[in-house]
Amino acid sequence: MVLVIAAAFFMAVLFLLFRAFGERNIALLPAIVVNYFAAFLCGAMVVAPWNAGDIGTLWVPSIFLGVMFISIFYLTGLSAQRAGVAATAVASKMSLVLTVLVAVYLYNDEPGPIGYAGIALALVGVVLSSWVRNRSAVRGSWILPTILFFGNAVIDITINWVQRMVLTPSHEAVFPTLVFAVAGCIGTVLVLRGKERPAFKQPSVWIGGTLLGVVNYAALYFVVQSLAYGGMESSSIYPLINIVVILFGTGLSILLFRERPRRIQYIGIACSVIALLMILNAHP
Repeated sequence: MVLVIAAAFFMAVLFLLFRAFGERNIALLPAIVVNYFAAFLCGAMVVAPWNAGDIGTLWVPSIFLGVMFISIFYLTGLSAQRAGVAATAVASKMSLVLTVLVAVYLYNDEPGPIGYAGIALALVGVVLSSWVRNRSAVRGSWILPTILFFGNAVIDITINWVQRMVLTPSHEAVFPTLVFAVAGCIGTVLVLRGKERPAFKQPSVWIGGTLLGVVNYAALYFVVQSLAYGGMESSSIYPLINIVVILFGTGLSILLFRERPRRIQYIGIACSVIALLMILNAHP
């Protein structure tokens, strides 16, 4: 459970950093590129890829996930602008539905009756805690959240598969490093070919991106560790991470940004806490 809490904490901090980027007008895509290289350096300091033995089996999933990471980050920004932050957050978190179904089907994960009920309640909590009416969404804005729903599910399913079928204990810290390196290279090409290239001259982009990279590496590292050593099926790990992200994110938003959740969001938080207890009770 400690690994799940660590993964969820750093994922919640990611959302708060993106919120801070918006308030400080930090160019998003250049900061994301810096973030990926900072995350790569963090991984290289933890376990240098060139000293980890044979990593030939990691390149294909690393390239695939690197492409997915930079694509989903970019589409998340577009979706937040066009469909609203709430719809984007709900679509991203609800992707755990597909992740859980695939884990149950492929790996025979069986959370049990209480676990299934907790997972269902977790979905209710995710929706309610993120629910905010958005009247500014443009026509057709549902398309981007839909893409995010499937895109985030593909990322989680791939990470789960790689952890089960490809990774060895000596490669668990190397894998996130390679993924971030690929994403950073792709992001660099996108920025250099676009209009945001001058943003690399801004100190705020480098400072914010570096901080984001450290947190981003820690989040992915602890997700992989949770799947390997969490003591629970992945069909329970992902709902737990989402629940704890909601709790951390809400609490930190209240403390740092003076946000005040609405009544329906408090109901969602309560559902999330009950779901958390149910899932944990299903795994003595």
